[in-house]
Amino acid sequence: MSKKVLVVDDDEKLRKLVREYLEGYGFQIIALPDGLSVLKTIRRESPDIVILDIMLPGRDGLDVLKDIRAEHTLPVIMLTAKGEDADRIVGLELGADDYLPKPFNPRELLARMKAVIRRVPLQHQHEAAESVVMPQHMQRQLKAIFSADVKGYSRLMAEDEMRTIHTLNSYRDLITSYIQDHLGRVVDSPGDNVLAEFGSVINAVQCAVEIQKDLGVKNAQLPDHRKMHFRIGINLGDIVVERDKIYGDGVNIAARIEGLAEAGGVCVSGTVYDQIEDKLGLKYASLGKKTVKNIKKPVRVYRVQIDQEDAGIQ
Repeated sequence: MSKKVLVVDDDEKLRKLVREYLEGYGFQIIALPDGLSVLKTIRRESPDIVILDIMLPGRDGLDVLKDIRAEHTLPVIMLTAKGEDADRIVGLELGADDYLPKPFNPRELLARMKAVIRRVPLQHQHEAAESVVMPQHMQRQLKAIFSADVKGYSRLMAEDEMRTIHTLNSYRDLITSYIQDHLGRVVDSPGDNVLAEFGSVINAVQCAVEIQKDLGVKNAQLPDHRKMHFRIGINLGDIVVERDKIYGDGVNIAARIEGLAEAGGVCVSGTVYDQIEDKLGLKYASLGKKTVKNIKKPVRVYRVQIDQEDAGIQ
C-alpha cells in the first residue's frame, strides 16, 4: 500500500509541484490550503507523514502543530519561507521531526521524508482504531491534567529570541519545581508548553495558583514588553497512559481550557470545580459552557480569581 502524505500549504503552485513529484514515487497525496481542518483530515485519512507550512491563513502552522501533537505522534516536516532560526527552533521544540526552508528542491523533500519515516516509530499508524483489549503498557486513569503555555510567545521570540529562551527556561524550571513539590509529574514540555498530571485536583489547583503568584513577582522585575505571562488550564478526566505519555479527551480539554485563561490566569473545568468549590478558600467566576475545538460536548469553565497584582498583571 502506498504511503499517504498530507501537504498543508496555501501556495497552490507548491502543492501541485509536491503532488506531481511525490506521486511519481508512489505516494498518495492529500492537500489542504490552510490549517482549519488538519486534525479532521488526519483522523479520516490516517496519513503517514504531514508536510506543514508555518505561514498559513487563518491558523498559524505552529498552532496546528500543537494540536497535532496533542493527539498524534505521526511525523511532521515544517516548511517556512522565512528561513529564520526562531521559526525553526520553535517548530522543533513543539515536536516537528524536521524542518525545510523554502524554496526547496523536491528531491530534498523526498529524501527528508524517507529519513523521517525510517527514523520515527510507526506507532502513529491506525491511531484512530481502538483495540478491544488494551495493551499492558497502556492504562486508563482518572487524573487532574495541568496544561500551561505562554501568551504571546511568538511575539516575544520575534523581538528577542535569546532573551526569550533564557526567560522561558528559567520560568519552566520554576513551574517544574512547583509541580514536583505538589506531587505532580511533568509529562512533556515542548516549546512554551508544560503538560503535567496530578493524582489530586486540590494539589493541581494549589500548584497553579502558587505558580502564577510567583511568576507575577518575577514579571514585576521585567519591562512590560519582556514580561512572560503563562496561561494555565486544569481538567479532571479519564486519560490513557502509555509508558510516560498521556492521551485522550481529558488532556485535550485541559489544553482548550488553558486557551481560555487570561495571561497570568488559571481556568478549570466543571469537573475540577465540583471537587474544589469549598476546599481551597478561593473564589471562582463561571464562564459558562464553552464549545471547544474537537470536543463533542460543551465544557463548563471557571476562572480562578487570582489577585491580578500578585500575578503581575497591570
